Amino acid sequence: MKKIRRILLALCFFICCSIVSKAQTLLQMKDLSQIKIENYNDDDIRALSAKMHETGMTEDQLSQLAEDRGLPAAELAKLRLRLETIDQPKRAKETVTGNTPSDNSKKKFSDPLNNNESMQTFTNDSSIFGSELFTKNSLVFEPNLRIPAPPNYILGPDDEIILVVYGSSEKTYNLTVNEEGNIYIPNVGPMFVSGLSLEQATQKIKNKLGATIYRAINSGQTKVQLSLGKMKSIRVTVIGEAQKPGTYTISSVTTLYNLLYLCGGPTSLGSYRAIEVIRGNEVKRMADLYAFLTEGNQKDNILLQEGDVIRIPYYKNRVSLAGEVRRRGKFELLPNETFQDLLKYSGGFNDIAYRAAVSVTRITEKEKKIIDLEASQYSSFKSNGSDSYLVGKLMDRFENRVIISGQVNRPSSYQFDPGMTVKALLTKAGGLAPDAYRQRVSIFRYRQNMVPTILAVNLDSVLLYNQDVALDKDDSIQVHSIFEFKDRSFVTLEGNVRQPGNVTWRENLTLRDVILSNGGLTDAGDTATIEVSRRLKNADVRSPDYLQSNIFNINLSDKNNSYNDLVLQPFDLIVIKSIPGYSIQRVVLVQGEVLAPGKYALQKSGDRLSDLFKRLGGFRSTADSNSVTIRRALQNNLSISQREKVFQRILNISQDSLDVNEKLRNDLYKDYDIISVNLGKTLSDPSSSENILLEQGDIISIDRSSNLVKISGEVYYPTQIPYKNNTTLKYYIQQAGNFTPSARKTGALVVYPDGRAKSVRHFLFFKSYPKVKPRSEIFVPQKLRNNRSRLGTAEWAVIVSSIGLVITAIKALFP
Repeated sequence: MKKIRRILLALCFFICCSIVSKAQTLLQMKDLSQIKIENYNDDDIRALSAKMHETGMTEDQLSQLAEDRGLPAAELAKLRLRLETIDQPKRAKETVTGNTPSDNSKKKFSDPLNNNESMQTFTNDSSIFGSELFTKNSLVFEPNLRIPAPPNYILGPDDEIILVVYGSSEKTYNLTVNEEGNIYIPNVGPMFVSGLSLEQATQKIKNKLGATIYRAINSGQTKVQLSLGKMKSIRVTVIGEAQKPGTYTISSVTTLYNLLYLCGGPTSLGSYRAIEVIRGNEVKRMADLYAFLTEGNQKDNILLQEGDVIRIPYYKNRVSLAGEVRRRGKFELLPNETFQDLLKYSGGFNDIAYRAAVSVTRITEKEKKIIDLEASQYSSFKSNGSDSYLVGKLMDRFENRVIISGQVNRPSSYQFDPGMTVKALLTKAGGLAPDAYRQRVSIFRYRQNMVPTILAVNLDSVLLYNQDVALDKDDSIQVHSIFEFKDRSFVTLEGNVRQPGNVTWRENLTLRDVILSNGGLTDAGDTATIEVSRRLKNADVRSPDYLQSNIFNINLSDKNNSYNDLVLQPFDLIVIKSIPGYSIQRVVLVQGEVLAPGKYALQKSGDRLSDLFKRLGGFRSTADSNSVTIRRALQNNLSISQREKVFQRILNISQDSLDVNEKLRNDLYKDYDIISVNLGKTLSDPSSSENILLEQGDIISIDRSSNLVKISGEVYYPTQIPYKNNTTLKYYIQQAGNFTPSARKTGALVVYPDGRAKSVRHFLFFKSYPKVKPRSEIFVPQKLRNNRSRLGTAEWAVIVSSIGLVITAIKALFP
């Protein structure tokens, strides 16, 4: 592995050396007339650019040198284009973001012109108001280089001026301000424009052209337009408490806020309100970022000039604000600002703030102290550095509230006025509801020490006899309903009605009303045997056989029956019985190898299997007419959970054992039983026990005939083989490869198509094998596993020794 690394390092070294040597060779060649720039890749051109910068050579000097050595003009243009393309990202970055000392050890900033790069964020105290301008990925403070220069733009060296003359004469000049501050106009001569604004330079050039080569300018026939092409770069310095102080090379249209964004803004110790722009050793502008944060005012966002120094001093007065305000955090205040200004910067109180007073914690020379700031002092109270303000929460209490609830028309909270009475509050609440309980209402009240108390009032006395009661603040009145003190009255309808259930009792409610409101009787309902049971309130419980309820037997068909229109009482129980002899059809399903499979209705209550087969029309030729299988729904009403409890109690097993035992689970969760019947015997002898009674929902299946016999269980090759007449069980076992060593031979059994099973019989040393029929299954079970371990040599030795001792003792007893 080390050898491979050495080879790769050597290869990289030789490649780098070859690139450098190739670039150096290009610089040292005397004759460049045969050079093709397209033969050089980007690495070669990049190495040439690096070598050029090392020697201090400019692009113009390199071009002049290449031209002197015979490089064709076309190839020279290609070379300049390649160099410009290679150096463009570096130039853009140096121009906009600037170079600062020790950049390699600090965070790097992205190029604002290159949106593909991720924006750099700074770690700062996010609780300081204004820090979000510099800690979030935002493009708000990036210079816009795609707008025209403002009229007050100051020209300087490296600025490119585009002069357009149009009208009677048309001409375009691309003029660059040189290091002396002059521009040169052909046939006019040099003009000094450095330090002039774009507007001043326009007027000066216009006057000069009008006096020389374009005299039609004076008459207005020729016009002059001046604009800025390429802008110069300027260098400014950031000092003080900046995230990234240093000297920046930036575009000449960069503003103060642009530069603050580039340097990361103030540190946690820096000021946001006294940022100085120093120009010519004088403070040109004192910038306050809070004016922009709170009002969007950019009056301090001035254009920077060459040599400007931006100083971010330490903050002088920073306070903290917590509690129920819209924005909590740290705020910098000017000496003349008050708590009212602090509220403005924080967005003001929130909805649940206590506004009457604020708690102020102030640090003195020796210790801390608390100041209770009243609302009247908000506009005059000035902070002392490091003050901490806490705005409390409004108490969940009302100064003028009373509450009324219950059986009034408009229960709610109402304004309390001194002298308010119960009658006045009832009037505001729209009066009492019809079911209001008037004899007693409760007034819940708190004493001055907040001990709860209750006062009972008779509303009839208040409303009818003017015995009014005065209320206090926070009183709560509850008006009850008369139905709160009565049982909910209803009658119950059961049996053969379309909508059985409870029916709300009303006065004069009759039996016919209840039956009609619940949809009437069903088809099975009997109008002649309706039974109404009524509660007794005065039963003689001392009697051994006392009457518990009154029973009314009603025949609605008999108009002379005295109870035909019985008026019901609360809690009456009405039972609608079935018509005697009414019976719904019972249906069974026949499927399989019969001529007419499908559903069959049972004609008689005692219909048996033979009666049904008389109606089937016979069997198909493929039917096995010797046996039939009946699937019958379980005749119990136990739920699954009840069945589980029965299994666990009877078998004495846990729920976990029941879950892992598949056979028990199948027996537990099945919802039907399988009944196997010898169909041949049933049809030949209808009086036999095989001719079973049919039940509702029975599914009767007749299978296809087959001459195969299935062998399963502990045999070597479980399979199915054709039935052979006059053969025994042993023959089929041999066809399946014989018994396995774990087979329990004596337990082998034959399961016949009708579901019956016969096992091998034993008598002394003789075995009787059951007869095998077509479609039978021979099953060989597994031996029972014996958990007892075999005795080892040591155990046998102990047993033999014990037997010897016993024999010796017997001989001693019987000499």
